[in-house]
Amino acid sequence: MSDNSILSSLVSGYEAYDTQATSKSDTAKTTSLGTEDFLTLLVAQLENQDPLDPADTNQFTDQLAQFSQVEQLINANDKLDEMVTGVKGTEEDVDANSFVGLTVTATATSMTIDNGAVTSGFYEVDEPAEVIVYVYDANGTKVASLSQGEVEAGSYLISWDGTDDEGNSLDDGEYSYEVMANSGDGYKEVQSHLSGTVDAVSYQNGKGYLVIKGVLVDPEDVTTVSSSSSSSSSSSDSTSIIEYLGTTVSSSHPIIQVEDGKVQGDALSFSLTAASDVTVTIYNADDEKVDTIEISADEATGGENEVTWDGLTNSGHMNSDGIYYYTVKADTGSASTAISGEVSAITSVDGTQYLEIGDTGRLVSLSSITSVE
Repeated sequence: MSDNSILSSLVSGYEAYDTQATSKSDTAKTTSLGTEDFLTLLVAQLENQDPLDPADTNQFTDQLAQFSQVEQLINANDKLDEMVTGVKGTEEDVDANSFVGLTVTATATSMTIDNGAVTSGFYEVDEPAEVIVYVYDANGTKVASLSQGEVEAGSYLISWDGTDDEGNSLDDGEYSYEVMANSGDGYKEVQSHLSGTVDAVSYQNGKGYLVIKGVLVDPEDVTTVSSSSSSSSSSSDSTSIIEYLGTTVSSSHPIIQVEDGKVQGDALSFSLTAASDVTVTIYNADDEKVDTIEISADEATGGENEVTWDGLTNSGHMNSDGIYYYTVKADTGSASTAISGEVSAITSVDGTQYLEIGDTGRLVSLSSITSVE
């Protein structure tokens, strides 16, 4: 084979490198040529060419130019790949703050642990059912099973302490969950959709989550978005909310208001299916745990129960004015924070209007109402 033929084959081999480099086959990788391989063979050829019949200078220069063009094309392709990757990354980044004030519907699929603090999950069932929640880590491995017991039709928060089934504390991060409900014909997965106004954005582990009725939602799980109400629609909404006065409404998400440093209304109510040790956890509007109240089975009996909250944190400091909510976890049976009563007033907190239930001092949002009579 002549020297020129050798150079031509080398250039052809290098052209094939860009295609073969993307193959996962070890065989393909061993037959492709990289830049260093090409230069090594080129130097070897120059050292061993026949001095009586050297390579034609013009052809040699042309072939080197071909090699340079091939290398430039490969570099250009690499740059284009980087640009495409960058564009895709930009499309996938969602500005959570842009949702604040909008009405959205999202699938509720995850809870987070951040510095040991665990956010609540959410689910809803259309009929009475036995419910169990399975929690999975980022690798899809099941880490916890949370029995919710027998529940009535309605919406519920999922309370989790951030430990696995063996009681070990889990690392910070996002955990997905699956809700299984048995209404008499076996367990089936329940797809829960949470709708409401995005009140704020809470950052967990450096990622922004939407706060909807005290539940954190991943912006990527949003399915529909409605624009903020205009001034004309606000007037219509005000008329609509006034029409609730005098009606009896039910909700599974009672809201506590702290005003002028005092907790408004009566003690926090909840119902149990059986006597049990109970943990009552209070959260602020940013879904941050602010206080925990432990109640023994001797004091928490089956049926209706109440517990007084003084508005203080676990460390004894008074919480700031605003709205709060609470969850109840029972060691035996199931617990519910559902509330029902006549709407006695309309209360506005931080620009949002809520229904006040009787003289309990408890508030409910329009989006959390489960029934109206």
